[in-house]
Amino acid sequence: MDRTPKLPTWIRRFTDPKKKCTNVYELLPRETKLFGTESLVDWDGVAEPSWNYGFWKTAELFLLAQDASNAELIKQRRDTKHPDPFCAFDWRCSSDGFETNRNLHWLAQQIDCRKLYGSALVGLLKDGSRGGATPKGTRVRQYTMDVLEWVIDPDRTPLLKAIACLGTTARDLVADVLLDRHAATQFKRQEVGASIRSRNLYVIYLRHPGRRWAFRQNGLERGCGPNAWQHWKKIARDCGLKTAPQPWMWLGP
Repeated sequence: MDRTPKLPTWIRRFTDPKKKCTNVYELLPRETKLFGTESLVDWDGVAEPSWNYGFWKTAELFLLAQDASNAELIKQRRDTKHPDPFCAFDWRCSSDGFETNRNLHWLAQQIDCRKLYGSALVGLLKDGSRGGATPKGTRVRQYTMDVLEWVIDPDRTPLLKAIACLGTTARDLVADVLLDRHAATQFKRQEVGASIRSRNLYVIYLRHPGRRWAFRQNGLERGCGPNAWQHWKKIARDCGLKTAPQPWMWLGP
């Protein structure tokens, strides 16, 4: 697997001037990944073999969610000697149980291509254990835009075809980076499943897979499971990617 490129100093040393969030590299100075979700290992350091979302040079699909984690959870992992404190949270067995990664894995594994899974807010960790306010502010916004530009640069991801925006935070960030103000405003008004093309990249807006239910005027719609898969199939169809012969069995609620 082609790993994260060497991170520039401006990424590793960024700090929020308002001190409302913590850059993961302040807690883990030796961390080399940009996105924690690039890897998934259990408490014994054993990697999950089907968790293949850490490709860079060969990635065709970039899955962009919202935030990385909370500072307290990363500190707990670090202090209890977890072998990879900044890896994806494991939903299996009696482990951390984060349903976002379970739901995304079920959906993403059905598209046959190499993928990179990341966060719109990169490694900026919210305060608190599970709650906490999402990092905001002019400097934070510019930083996340600069990081996204760095990620999608052909020097880092030369084979990238598509970006799947998982939720409004990711959608709005991608729109502000790739589109002019008018086009960005129009895209932000679109429904789930809306797609555009810019800079030779296909961009689609999908519901965040961590939300079991989301209210809409016409009822309820899942952000995960078979209903959500209908929107995900559009990525493969529009970008010429293969899908699994048949959807994997849905094991969620």
